[in-house]
Amino acid sequence: MSESADKLLTGKAWHEFCDRLKGVGDTILSDDFPQERRERTEGFRYLTRLLSYAMQMEMECSDPAFPQLFRYEEPHNQWGGPNPDNTYLRTAIHPDYGYRVWGNLTDMRQIIVSLQEGDMQLRQYGVYSEQGLDDWQLGPNGEFELFVTKERPEGAANWMPLHEDARIFQVRIYLSDWVQDASPTLHIERIGAEGVAPPPPEPSAVAASLERTVNWVEKSAAYWNEYTGKAWDRATPNAVGPARSTPGGADNILYGSCFWELEEDEALVFTCEEPEAQYYNFCIHTLGWLESGDYANRQVSLAGHQLHLDDDGRVRVVLAARDPGVPNWIDNEGRKRGLFAYRWVWASTSPEPTGQVVKTEAVRALMPEGHPVIDEGERRRRLSRRREEFWNRFL
Repeated sequence: MSESADKLLTGKAWHEFCDRLKGVGDTILSDDFPQERRERTEGFRYLTRLLSYAMQMEMECSDPAFPQLFRYEEPHNQWGGPNPDNTYLRTAIHPDYGYRVWGNLTDMRQIIVSLQEGDMQLRQYGVYSEQGLDDWQLGPNGEFELFVTKERPEGAANWMPLHEDARIFQVRIYLSDWVQDASPTLHIERIGAEGVAPPPPEPSAVAASLERTVNWVEKSAAYWNEYTGKAWDRATPNAVGPARSTPGGADNILYGSCFWELEEDEALVFTCEEPEAQYYNFCIHTLGWLESGDYANRQVSLAGHQLHLDDDGRVRVVLAARDPGVPNWIDNEGRKRGLFAYRWVWASTSPEPTGQVVKTEAVRALMPEGHPVIDEGERRRRLSRRREEFWNRFL
C-alpha cells in the first residue's frame, strides 16, 4: 500500500485536511485581512464558498480520463471577481487524452472556450488557446461539436489543439439580455471512453484530492486579499482607470476599474460613450474577498442590454448606497469602499468613463432631459424580475 493510500485509510489525510482548513480560518483573523464586523462575517462565509468550489473541482471533477463540466462562480461560490453575466463551466483535462465537446448553441450570444494551465492564485497564468462562436461551424439547427485533441481528427469541422501544459478546459458563456440570450448545456467526453463509467475511487486519489482542495482554499484566501489590498494602496479613490487586458485573462476582454470611497449619502456618477462591443457591463467587487455582491437579488451589475442609453449616445451609471431613482443605478450594498469594474468584450472602441462624486440627492440634476425616473415600486418590480431571470439561467 502506498503512503498516500495509508494516510487516507488511517484518517491521517483527513485530519491534516481539517487542521489546514482550520488554519485558513485563523489566517483571516490576522491584521492583514478586513477587520470590520460585516467584512469578517462575509470572510467566513467566503471560506465556505471557496471550499464548495474546490471540493467540486478537485474531488468530483478532477479526473481527466472522465471529465465532467460543472458550473461555478454562482452567487453562492464566488471568487476572483466573477462576471454576473457569465455562465462559467470547467473540468480537468490532460494532454495524454483527446476530448469531444458538444451541445446546441441556438440563441447564445457569445462564448469563450479556453485551455488553461490553472488559476492566478496558484501562480498558473498560462492560457494556451481560446475560441469562440465566430470560430466554429454549427449545424443547421445550432448543433455544435468541438474536438480538443493534439491532432485534428479527419473530417472535424471544429478543432482546438490540445496544449501539452493545459490542465483545465474552461467555458464562459456571455449573456447581455438575461431573457433572450441562451445559456446552453454543454457536454464533454474523453474520446474512446464513450459510455464507460469511471472506476471506484482509489484511496491515494482521494488523499491527493484533499491535498489539492485545501491548498487551493489556502492560496485563494491569501491571494485575493493581497491582490485587492495592493491595488487599493496604489489607487486614487474615485478615479477611473482605462480598460486593459489582464495576465491570465482573455485577449479580447478589456477591464477598467475605479476604487470607490463613498459616504452613505454620496454617489459616484460614471459617464462615457457607449462602446462598440459585442458585450459590455459594469459591476462591483468587494475588497478582501473580491466577490461581486448579491447579483441575483440586487442590482450590483448591469450589462449592455440592461442599461439605459441616453439620446446623446452616452451611458450614465450611478454607484451609490441609496437608490437615486435612475435606471442605471449600481447598488454598492452600503459599502463605503470597494472596486467598481467595467468590461469591454470583443470591442472595437474603448471609451474611458469619467467619474464625479456628488450627493445622492443631486444625481437627478446631472441627468439629461428625458432621463427616466424609477420610483420605489418600479425598482422592486425590476429587482423581482432580475431574480427570476438570473435563476432561470440554471434551470
